[in-house]
Amino acid sequence: MTKLTIVDSHVLLGTEDHLSLTTDDLLKRMDLNGVETAIARPMGAELIVRNREGNDALLQAHPRIKAMVSVNPWWGPEFCLEELQRCRDQGAVGLFLNPARQGFFPTDSRITPLLELAEKFQWPVMFHTGTYIYADVLSVLERARQFTALNFIAGFGGFADMWFELPGVFSATENLYLDTSLLWGEAVQGILESSGASRLLFASAEPRNSIQVVLKVLERLALPETQRESILSGNAKRIFHLT
Repeated sequence: MTKLTIVDSHVLLGTEDHLSLTTDDLLKRMDLNGVETAIARPMGAELIVRNREGNDALLQAHPRIKAMVSVNPWWGPEFCLEELQRCRDQGAVGLFLNPARQGFFPTDSRITPLLELAEKFQWPVMFHTGTYIYADVLSVLERARQFTALNFIAGFGGFADMWFELPGVFSATENLYLDTSLLWGEAVQGILESSGASRLLFASAEPRNSIQVVLKVLERLALPETQRESILSGNAKRIFHLT
C-alpha cells in the first residue's frame, strides 16, 4: 500500500481541564504518525474569552501547523470581524465555532457576519457538532443551504448524539464535510456509501482522541487508494487551500 501524505484537519491546541497539547507535543505526534500538516484550533478559555491570545498561539505555532481561528460572537461584530481580518492577514486558513461552548445556535443571526466574511476569505467553517441541543448537525445543514459557496465541516462528526443523522444530511447538500475524529468505522462507511470519499476529512482531535487510533479505524475499512488519498489529504488541501 502506497504511503500517502496526511493532513490532520482538526487538532486542539492549548489547555482545557484534563486536556492539554503543546506545539512540541503535537509535532512529535505528527512525526510519529507521518502527518505532514495539522489544522489547529483553540480550546479552553482561549476559545471562549481570550480569543486573540488563542489565535496568536496558533498563528505563531509552526509552519506545519495551520490556524483555524475562532471568535466568540458575543464580543460583537466590530471585534470579531477585525480579529478575523487580522488573522487572515497572518495566514489563518479557516474559522472554528463551538455553539455549545460559545453560547449560540448555528442559525443565530449574530454569526451571519462571520459566515459572510469567511465566504469572502474562501475559508471553510468548522462547527463543533454532536452536543444536544446547540450543536445539532441539522442546524449546520441549514446554514450550508444558505451559504452554498461556503464549505462547512461537521467537527467531531456529530458525535455522540447526532451521528445517525449524517447520511441523510450529507446526501442533501454538497458543501458540507465530515471530520472523522470521533467516528467509528461503520459511520464512516455510511458516508462513503451515501456521499463518497470527497466529503470526508481525516482528523484526530488530538488530544481528545489520537492520530494513531483514527488511522487504524480507516485502515480497517481497507479503502481503495484513491479514497484513502482523498480522505487523508486531498480533500483538506482543496478546501483549506493548502499548497
